[in-house]
Amino acid sequence: MAGRKGGDRKKSVAVLEYLAAELLELAGNAAKDNKKTRIIPRHLLLAVRNDQELGRLLVGVTIAQGGVIPNINSVLLPKKSPAAAEKEAKLPKKKADTKSPKKKATKE
Repeated sequence: MAGRKGGDRKKSVAVLEYLAAELLELAGNAAKDNKKTRIIPRHLLLAVRNDQELGRLLVGVTIAQGGVIPNINSVLLPKKSPAAAEKEAKLPKKKADTKSPKKKATKE
């Protein structure tokens, strides 16, 4: 039985290492999205709440200085007028330009 405890410890360490790596990767992506170089508690909260599995694991956890997830109930948003809805439906959809304007200016 003594050998089994060591194996359990190794598994626990591996699980904790995986969870830490996953959380840090997602928080780093959130920081990058907000054009920041450091991970702050807000980025940790965004990472946890936007990931389905981590969100389920940490459902009852409060992250200090994390804030809240931005969410506006659709009932509170202003309703579109019928004329505006028709105009929007008639306009052709624009394709998103993949190149930034800065890169175009530098090539010329």
